Amino acid sequence: MKNLFVIAFIVFNFMTSSHAEILPESVLSPEVVNIKLKSFTAEENRAVLDVTLYNPNDFKLPVREMYGDIYLNENAIANIEAFGKKSLGAHETQIFTVPVTVKPDELTNASSNVMMSGVANYRFKGYMMSPVGEIPVEHQGQLTREQMLTFFQAVISIRQ
Repeated sequence: MKNLFVIAFIVFNFMTSSHAEILPESVLSPEVVNIKLKSFTAEENRAVLDVTLYNPNDFKLPVREMYGDIYLNENAIANIEAFGKKSLGAHETQIFTVPVTVKPDELTNASSNVMMSGVANYRFKGYMMSPVGEIPVEHQGQLTREQMLTFFQAVISIRQ
């Protein structure tokens, strides 16, 4: 009985002193520096993005998975899901090539909204899976007129 109490005490002590509680505060989220459309195929509703990330931490971040959603004027128009083994070096910038699955109906609705309002706000909200845990990654901005024209050309090719 005494041994059981000692084991329970050790397990409880380990759980309460675990680094998991301080991890979110000690790991800074990578910063999205740039997002560039690398390719797009309307037939398959697929795109490929080059996402440039900066790691503000003093240690490298091994990345096993990246996933999330892309929004246009608060409408979810695409999903990102990438698997692999990469490391984002400490205080380094690196490009991650990620596949995107476009939701054609949502994209068409969001495009109509953009044409009516003349505003194209985008947002990426996702996560990177790492041995240290799930790390949030977010980025938002507004498309320029040139980017909006390119975007509309892509949407038109989806409709055809």
